[in-house]
Amino acid sequence: MTTRVGASWHRTISSETAATPTRVVVAGRPVLVHVVEGTPYAVADACLHRGLSLEEGRCVDGVITCPEHWWRYDLRTGEHLGTPGEYLPTYPARLAEDGVIEVEVEDAAPTVSLRETLLAHARAGRAGQGAVTEGTA
Repeated sequence: MTTRVGASWHRTISSETAATPTRVVVAGRPVLVHVVEGTPYAVADACLHRGLSLEEGRCVDGVITCPEHWWRYDLRTGEHLGTPGEYLPTYPARLAEDGVIEVEVEDAAPTVSLRETLLAHARAGRAGQGAVTEGTA
């Protein structure tokens, strides 16, 4: 499997641990990792209804039920069953040689402090002073 531009592979948990759906945090994102019929899968760990974790939900044959509101998701595809076209975000997952599941997620965008943001806006405002705009000459 190749790595997508702007994404990185992250080691998470063992395949034995993921025999039951398990929440992990990968690059700051809550991800639910689970092995279905020997293949690892990873989806965003947030029910589409209220954003609650799915980890405590009942899982049968790769389908997990939200423990709060009973919405059901196929962990292999992220599909919200019963609602065509609605999906949890999914992430590529693979099994490393040592039995650890690796998940590929987009790299987090660099954070800009409030100070840096305000300075950039101030500089942009000063740069615009004295400039003649169309219709004001």
